[in-house]
Amino acid sequence: MAQNYHEEEILGKAYDSRLMKRLLKYLLPYKTYVVLSLMMLIAISALQLAGPYLSKIAIDKYIMAKDYSGLKNIAAIYMAFLVLQ
Repeated sequence: MAQNYHEEEILGKAYDSRLMKRLLKYLLPYKTYVVLSLMMLIAISALQLAGPYLSKIAIDKYIMAKDYSGLKNIAAIYMAFLVLQ
């Protein structure tokens, strides 16, 4: 007769501060790369959020008012943000 039961492994705590401190020591030689990577991550996230915001501005201010010269400026800024991404 087969027994149907599930054994769970004991994995430990989800976050171990001592282990994290030990692992962070290995990042010290690469500190500038880590900081640069985090800064780039924040910048790319901001650029991705700028697209929908620029679309909102284009629709609300320029398309509704039929001001197509302003719309060209918003489109140019949007294209610049796409290139930067």
